Amino acid sequence: MMDWPEVKAWRRKARQTILAARTAIAAPVRTAMTQRIAERLKVLLSVRPQPISFYWPIKGEPDFRPLMRELDEAGMALCLPVAERLGEPLKFRPWTRAAKMARGFWDIPVPADPTEVTPRTLIAPVIGYDGLSYRLGYGGGFFDRTLAKLAGEAEAIGVGTSLFRLKTIQPQPHDIRMAAIVTQTGSLQRDEIRPASEVCYLDEADHIYAGYDTPAETAAALASLRGAIPPERLGLLDYALWRLEQPEIAVEPEPRPPLEVLAGILPRIRDDALHATVSALHASLLV
Repeated sequence: MMDWPEVKAWRRKARQTILAARTAIAAPVRTAMTQRIAERLKVLLSVRPQPISFYWPIKGEPDFRPLMRELDEAGMALCLPVAERLGEPLKFRPWTRAAKMARGFWDIPVPADPTEVTPRTLIAPVIGYDGLSYRLGYGGGFFDRTLAKLAGEAEAIGVGTSLFRLKTIQPQPHDIRMAAIVTQTGSLQRDEIRPASEVCYLDEADHIYAGYDTPAETAAALASLRGAIPPERLGLLDYALWRLEQPEIAVEPEPRPPLEVLAGILPRIRDDALHATVSALHASLLV
C-alpha cells in the first residue's frame, strides 16, 4: 500500500508517460479513435440529463467539437467548464454554435458570455483510468472538487482510449468514480461493475499454455525497436515498456523490421490495453 507522497509520485510518472504516448499516436489514428468514441458517447448522452458539459480539447485529447455542434443543432443544452483558479471547483457557461469565445485559464477558450449554468452531466477527459471507473486526470483536482460541490446533482462520464486502462490509479478518498468510461472499444459502466470470480484458471495458467508471450519476452521484442522507429513514435514504445515493468531487457543486436516485429507479437499479447497500445504503434507506423 502506497502512502500519499508515493501515490503522487507514481501518478506524476504515469501522467508524463501516458501524455507522451498520446501525442505519439499518429493524427489519423487518433482521429479514427475519436470518431468511434463519439459514436458511443452520442448514444449514451441520449438518455443523460442536461445541460451536458463538454470540454475544449488540448494536448491530444479526443476532439468532440463536431459532436457538440451536432447535439446543439438537435436542440440539446450544452455548456463548457470555466476554471478561474487552482484549487477551486469549475464554473460553467452555456455553449452553442453561435457562442462567442474568449481566452480563459491556461488560454483554453471559454464562452465569453458570463452567464452561469449548472450541468447535470459532465464529460471528463481521462489521461488514464482503471476497471473501477476511477479517472487519472491532470492533477489539478478540478473535476473531483466540482463533483463534490454538486453533491450528487451531476455525474461525470470519462472519455479516453482503451490504451490507457491501468490496473489501478491508486484511488484516494478524494477521488470520485465516473458514472461511466467511454473508449473506442466500449463503455465501462460504474453501476454494472461486479466482483470477479475467485476462480480464474486461465489467468493462473502459464502464458505459454495459452499461446501468449511472457511480459519479459514482449518487453525484449519492443525494446529492440528503440533505434528503428521514428522519434515521434517513441512515446508509445516507452508507455508499453512502462506497463510491462521489466527492469532488465535483453535487446536483439540486429532487430527485424519494426512492422514485422509488431505484427508478430500482437497475437501473443494477453493484456487488452497493451495490445491496443502496440496496435496503435503499428497503425501509426503505417501512416
